[in-house]
Amino acid sequence: MSDKLSKTISFLLAATTALLVTACSSTQNIPDDPFSSVTLTEEQRSWSNQEDKYAGLLDTYGKQKCSGVIAVATDKDLVYLYCEDDVEKDGTTPVSQDTVFDIASMSKVFTAVSILQLAEKGKLSIDDTLDKYFPEYETGRNITLYNLLHMNSGISDYLNNPDPFWNISGEDAANKQLSDIYLDKTTDDEFLAALYQAPLESEPGSKYSYSNTNYRLLAMIIEQITGEKYCNYVKKNIFDKCGMTKTSSMATGDLTYAPRGFEELVEYGFCSEDGYPACPNNSRGDGGIHSCLTDMVAFDRALFGGKLLNEKSMEILLKEDNGYCCGLKKEASGYAHDGSSLTCMGNNKIIESGEFGHVYVIRLERTGSVQPAEGELPDPMAGTNYTKGIWENGCYTNEYAGIRLELSDEYEQVGEAMLNNNVPNILADCTEEKDWNREAATKWDCFVYSMDTDIHDNISIMYVNTELAATDTADYTEDNYLDDRIAFSEFTEGDGWSVGERKTVLLGGKEYVRQIVSGYDSFSSLNMTNITYARKIDDNLMAVIIISAFYDNASPEDYEKLFM
Repeated sequence: MSDKLSKTISFLLAATTALLVTACSSTQNIPDDPFSSVTLTEEQRSWSNQEDKYAGLLDTYGKQKCSGVIAVATDKDLVYLYCEDDVEKDGTTPVSQDTVFDIASMSKVFTAVSILQLAEKGKLSIDDTLDKYFPEYETGRNITLYNLLHMNSGISDYLNNPDPFWNISGEDAANKQLSDIYLDKTTDDEFLAALYQAPLESEPGSKYSYSNTNYRLLAMIIEQITGEKYCNYVKKNIFDKCGMTKTSSMATGDLTYAPRGFEELVEYGFCSEDGYPACPNNSRGDGGIHSCLTDMVAFDRALFGGKLLNEKSMEILLKEDNGYCCGLKKEASGYAHDGSSLTCMGNNKIIESGEFGHVYVIRLERTGSVQPAEGELPDPMAGTNYTKGIWENGCYTNEYAGIRLELSDEYEQVGEAMLNNNVPNILADCTEEKDWNREAATKWDCFVYSMDTDIHDNISIMYVNTELAATDTADYTEDNYLDDRIAFSEFTEGDGWSVGERKTVLLGGKEYVRQIVSGYDSFSSLNMTNITYARKIDDNLMAVIIISAFYDNASPEDYEKLFM
């Protein structure tokens, strides 16, 4: 569950009764609530602003759905709202714009804003070195608050890369350490003791390396400077100023979304018995804020409207250094940040618009696998001539499909158990019948990834039962699959992605229909090239090969020569 492989795959394939609330929530009314005049019904789970000027935005975002909620807003208006047809944890309240989710790493921008507010007041400088706040941290003499803010401190990630930070080895030790973190059994003193001994992964300021440790340290510095808990500071200086009445930090018991598929997480000791995070202390600064669409729109508008920081501080906040700003990542069209908790995830996107000033696209949703009402998923390969491929000595071979892939030693294969879990997890995000059919009809056969970089290039080989994937009686072709994949993966031209020309190519002597999509990936802060190949093998079996490369100028020919 906790090794690098698990983290890589969870990212790529593009995480009891209610407790009492133990921390801060806001009390002011939300000014100019854009949602106040919008009412959804059981039959109608989305709303669109039909003013002509928003037609372009609706073309891009107005059909999106998810296992949660989505809002699209400008500085003045609400443009689009979607809420899934489900209920909150109480079993009766419909999911709405006020449903509270764990926004996880989307919390980091709140920490960055707090640091810059204190800098404006002369309480600290972002050029301060860490030994000023942690005198026992000798390595901190060369690391500044600027380095923490921009994720280039070189400090290893206490959460996503626990082995070097905690000086442990092996999956069992990592899972035990992560359980202690997730259940709030690790103290600040233990965290700092590990930090003081942990080796740096790189020289401070030399490269971008995403690390939750950076923002947890920033939260601890905020507490040193102000003499109050992190949650109290962000409540008074951000939540209340923005009118975020349902938002909290360092709290338990206030989340209202209904988790699903968390049984294994409970077994590992990663969450509470009802599927919620249980680490209000350990997640402060780098995560741990709970919020909803209503409040997140209010926050984005206040931040980019100049109500939280002055102009100079906003320039610092939005300055990109090796791919990371301060709690936000630079994108082609503006800024964004993802958040991924154990049972929910989200994205906060701010688009700079000449016409509207800013456009805010916010998504909050549940993760976890779901099953059809009838029970277990059927075998997607039933009734086909599918035979499993063989991975041996760096070579993948499937004789029936006519596929042979030869790779270098730097590639490793994902385990069988993890492959079997992929489709159920992806099904959790399906909102259209065709998406459900296509994923439920898919058998993942092999997934290999390159270990030569921090962000792993990868190759997926899968097979699709075309009779199951079809939503009608028509033949399900390679073009049908590629169209569905582009739509489901939200590779939208107007959202920073470039969809290339579709063409037929020879791969290992077989004709495939190839689709290349490229764009800026907000998670890795790198350009991504996604190459998908589809080929009908027989009447009801299709081979699909997907290559994801995370560097500039990735060439399909570099990968196509690997297929013999």
